[in-house]
Amino acid sequence: MSGSAAGADPLIEFRHVTRRFGKGEKAVTAVDDVSLHVDRGEVYGVIGFSGAGKSTLIRMINGLEKPTSGSVHVLGEEISALSEGRLSKVRSRIGMVFQQFNLFHSRTVAGNVGYPLKVARWKKADRQARVFELLEFVGLADKADQHPEELSGGQKQRVGIARALAAKPDILLADESTSALDPSTTAEVLALLRRANEELGITIVAITHEMEVIRAIADRVAVMDRGRIVESGHVYDIFSNPRDGEEASFVGAALKDRPSPEDVLRIRQHTSGRLVTVSLKDSVAVGSVLGQAGQHGVGFEIVHGGMNTTKDAAYGLLTLALTGESDAVEQFVGALSAAGAVQEVVA
Repeated sequence: MSGSAAGADPLIEFRHVTRRFGKGEKAVTAVDDVSLHVDRGEVYGVIGFSGAGKSTLIRMINGLEKPTSGSVHVLGEEISALSEGRLSKVRSRIGMVFQQFNLFHSRTVAGNVGYPLKVARWKKADRQARVFELLEFVGLADKADQHPEELSGGQKQRVGIARALAAKPDILLADESTSALDPSTTAEVLALLRRANEELGITIVAITHEMEVIRAIADRVAVMDRGRIVESGHVYDIFSNPRDGEEASFVGAALKDRPSPEDVLRIRQHTSGRLVTVSLKDSVAVGSVLGQAGQHGVGFEIVHGGMNTTKDAAYGLLTLALTGESDAVEQFVGALSAAGAVQEVVA
């Protein structure tokens, strides 16, 4: 299960879901006994290496894939048990943003945004008003009559977001929505997704292999590896104190806030001090202790680490080389431990 208890009425809920492809010895398990819930109004991130099962997971939310076992409940309905007619109605309340934009090149920007409304048989005047409203929202009102090939990648994705929001969905699924974009454009698209969540109340499920996406917009995150959820909870908790070991290697490897064995060897060429990492969850308290190092008879050098931010807070790790008499260093480590979690660094 995810890190917090399921809400009274989660918008999305996976109950012991497994999805296999193929049969017998050639069967591949893409999703393996996954349970999670997404509450109304939150941004839920799913992160992991390629092949971890993220895409299969998100496709089960809108019924494009069905579980081999277990159940997926969306908007109060068990998706796999629905008739085609009922499934279509549920899908109409789910928007989708794609990695490669999936725009119609034969249609204008306005035509792309208005397409789902035309399918839903909105009146022409209502369609036009909604399209104008959405193009204003995504900052592309002046591009209404242009075609996709005239737009930049970031502009195309903003059109994709406007189209996904057209029918006023309850849920927005973002499938690697920034992986084709450069860093500055990614920041613009993420800011737009945050606005959609905060101003329009849209619940977002974002799957990605990019840590920055989760840091920027997600409230909670599930880390997937080989079809299973190996770690889940609030983004700050997961990123500020990722698990050690192979099972949760994705977060630790992506954050790069702990020195690698190669880093330790390089650091050891320049210092014989005792190496420790200290959490900066409370950077003021840690700073106060470091300011008192001289009073303990201890010298320190920051040899690795730094600060990062999530949607709601800052966090980080510093690796310190501590020098001085062994008893004094031990007492200083005790003082640091009272201010932030401390771990020994072993080569």
